[in-house]
Amino acid sequence: MSLSLDEVFNQLPSPPLTPTNKLCFDEGLFDQFIYSDEELKKIEVLLNSKVESPIECPAQLSKDDILRNKYVSMMEDGVEINGEIIPYLYAIEKLHSIGNNVINKKTKDAIPLRVFETGTDKYQEFWVHPMFLSLQSFQFFKLCEEIKENNEQGVIEIEIPSLKSFAIVLYYLYTGDKAKLLKVAKMEESLCKGIMENIECLEINMENL
Repeated sequence: MSLSLDEVFNQLPSPPLTPTNKLCFDEGLFDQFIYSDEELKKIEVLLNSKVESPIECPAQLSKDDILRNKYVSMMEDGVEINGEIIPYLYAIEKLHSIGNNVINKKTKDAIPLRVFETGTDKYQEFWVHPMFLSLQSFQFFKLCEEIKENNEQGVIEIEIPSLKSFAIVLYYLYTGDKAKLLKVAKMEESLCKGIMENIECLEINMENL
C-alpha cells in the first residue's frame, strides 16, 4: 500500500537531542578574517562600487521578435498540418504543385485580401489562401497570427511599395516559378524595382526555395 507524503515523514527518525548535536567551532577559525582598518576601507569601497553598478537584465523580447522566432522555428522544425509535422520545404513544394489551380480563386479556405500601395489611395483585391502566404513571407505570417489572435473576420489589409508588381509576386508565392518571375522583371525597369521592393517589404523567403 502506498504511503502519503505525511506518513513517510512521520516514519523518519528524529534527530538526536544530546549535547553532541551542538555545532562546535575551533577558536582560531575566525583569525583568518581579521583585517586592518586600511583593508576594511578597501573592502568597503569595493562593495560600494558593486552596488552602484546597475545589474543588466536581459532585454525583454518584443512581440515582433517572438513572432519572428516562431517563424524561424517553423522553417527549421517543420509545419504542422492536420496535427502532423511536415518538413518545411516539402510543404512548400506541395503547395506550389497545386498553386496554379487555386490562385486568386474563391475556394472554401480563401479569404479576401486588400492590397494598398504606400503613399497612394490605390488598392487591389485578391482571393488568397493564408497557408501559401504565411509560410513564405514573414509579414504575411505576422498578419495571419494577429488575425487568429484577435479572431478577426472579413477583408484583411496590407500595404506594399508597388501595387503594379504585386500580382507577379503573388504568382511566385503560389507556384515558386522563379523563371517566370525573372522574365517579368526583365520586361521593364519599374517592374523589376517593384518586385524587389515588394519581396523585401514582405520579407519573402527566397533562400531555401
